[in-house]
Amino acid sequence: MSKYLITGVMGFVGRYFVEYLNKHEPDANICGVDIASNCDMDIEYKSLNLMDAESINKLVNKTHPDYILHLAAMSSVAQSWNEPANCFVNNMSAFLNLADAVRNNNVPARILSVGSSEEYGVYNEPMKESFTLHPKSPYSVARLSQEYMSKLYVDRFGLDIVMTRSFNHIGPRQSTRFVVPSFVDQLVKIASGKTENKMMVGNIDVVRDFTDVRDVVDAYWRIIKNAENRSIYNVCSGHGVKLHDVIDMAAKHLNVKPNIYVDPARLRATDVPSVIGDNTKLKRELGWQPKYDLYRTLQDMVVWSVSQNTK
Repeated sequence: MSKYLITGVMGFVGRYFVEYLNKHEPDANICGVDIASNCDMDIEYKSLNLMDAESINKLVNKTHPDYILHLAAMSSVAQSWNEPANCFVNNMSAFLNLADAVRNNNVPARILSVGSSEEYGVYNEPMKESFTLHPKSPYSVARLSQEYMSKLYVDRFGLDIVMTRSFNHIGPRQSTRFVVPSFVDQLVKIASGKTENKMMVGNIDVVRDFTDVRDVVDAYWRIIKNAENRSIYNVCSGHGVKLHDVIDMAAKHLNVKPNIYVDPARLRATDVPSVIGDNTKLKRELGWQPKYDLYRTLQDMVVWSVSQNTK
């Protein structure tokens, strides 16, 4: 029976990973950590702030997990521009407190350190793990720092850490703070007559690589179970799409033609024009294959959004 510790378990990916384990490892012992006071999933749960090093140390010592999936983070690029210091301090401290808890208690746990495609910066071709990294935001600098510290802890202290550079992931139940669920929510409200036909967007000419969250958690499970120590994998679809085309695809599901307006507040200080990943390594080494294409994912997001807007 494998024991998992999942930080940020109440978040978008955390919930899907719990569902994945319930299906693929039904005997797994799951302990979830988050700052929320309560948890509505059938798992062992601890409300805890990862900035509290003593508390996370005690939890790791008590649970002695086999696998730690570290998802907790300040994950918004836009927010990182508004709060650069908080983004860096929170993301780095959370990871280091967790890694030190494993080290100090001599727990032979494997840690999955989740990073970001934002670490790459600007490239005009699909990004491979071998590419030089050029972070362009406070968030991406924090993620790159986490990756470097992961490597140091492997090399200096002998920890077992595997890493990702995860590209954009989407799916049903994602917060409308993020771009694609925001699009879907606006389109659903326009289609239902709840709001006027006026869709507010930022820069929709950028190209992004979107992966269904259900494929993402499958990738994370394969990496944490089977990857070699210190390995890094892109988690991505390998295909780029303009945000404008994402709107068109979602609108077709609802048979609506939105009137689009640019909201200056939704524009970023810097916006990488194209972000596309190369997932060859993940497919070749771990046998991962995405099961959901973008059209299916958007369809599921529309269905979920409609259900929420009709409550």
